[in-house]
Amino acid sequence: MRYYLDYNASAPMDERVKSYVKEIMDMHGNPSSVHTKGRKLKDLLEISRQRIALLTNCNQKNVIFTSGATEANNLALNGYKKKIVSTIEHESIKKQKNTIPIDVNKEGYIDLVMLENILQSINKKEGIIVSVMFANNETGIIQPIEKIIKITKIYQVPFHTDAVQAVGRLNINFLKLGIDMMTISSHKIGGPSGAGALIVNSKKHILKPLLLGGDQEDSLRSGTEPLLAIAGFGQAAELLDIKQIEKLKALRMAFEKKLKKAKLGIQIIGENSNRLPNTFMMYTPGIKAEDLLIALDLEGFDVSTGSACSSGKAEPSIVLKRMGYPKKMASGVIRISLGLYNDISEADMLVNALEKILKRFGKI
Repeated sequence: MRYYLDYNASAPMDERVKSYVKEIMDMHGNPSSVHTKGRKLKDLLEISRQRIALLTNCNQKNVIFTSGATEANNLALNGYKKKIVSTIEHESIKKQKNTIPIDVNKEGYIDLVMLENILQSINKKEGIIVSVMFANNETGIIQPIEKIIKITKIYQVPFHTDAVQAVGRLNINFLKLGIDMMTISSHKIGGPSGAGALIVNSKKHILKPLLLGGDQEDSLRSGTEPLLAIAGFGQAAELLDIKQIEKLKALRMAFEKKLKKAKLGIQIIGENSNRLPNTFMMYTPGIKAEDLLIALDLEGFDVSTGSACSSGKAEPSIVLKRMGYPKKMASGVIRISLGLYNDISEADMLVNALEKILKRFGKI
């Protein structure tokens, strides 16, 4: 039997989403066509847009569909000359040209004083944007988004957030928070891969299309929309239950409690920080993350060392290094991220597996 504890990499597709997608698979056509079939597909597209809007508390017209979060992040930042970004962002943000880094502290929060100093000194006429992820994909630490937005509004600089890990795990009100742009992803919430969205609160932002072609998605994302992926995305959004947040938090806390009670020397990173209800990163002294990952895999556990978006190799956590942790610790952490299909019995299974592995490595 296998135990999937890697929801932050990708959430298993909800069975109800699979059924919904299968129902519309035979509805061939193009949403841009004016004939009856085309109009039906267009209706499905707009239903999905509406469902995303309801999930994130924004207007339907704010939702721009993309192929995923990486494209949405690039679309958000592409039109700006200088990007002020945290040092723990996703690669699609960090690899942008002309970035100005914001440091993070040991608790995983960005340096708000540094952000304000940068905004005070920079030439606003050059086209500036601030981009800070809502919650970190590795540690689960949630940034002080309201404080960040307050600062950016004082200096009249637009704010973008990569909320891929936060949507569905936190109750986010896009309009109430005053976010300018926000990235979300289908496969992180139990929908199919191949769909994402950039939510934009105003067309006044400098949005420069990445693709040249047709006028789909308000002329911001050319190309025929991948309807099956988008429909599945919308259905996944429709099925999300915010009530699950407290259940996930209780489950995560139970996992952590059992791990500490077992006295295996495991340390929870950012334990006292504000974190996602489903995520924790743990350090196991004396064992490299890659070795522990492989050992757990052999015991039937699917976990990761952090982001699954790069080489696929277990490397020292850049996030922990940026938080000021030594390389030894950054090389010895794994991430546990929980979801809809996990239960408390898996915590006991994980503890038993870790005890077995640590004994084999001579650590207990």
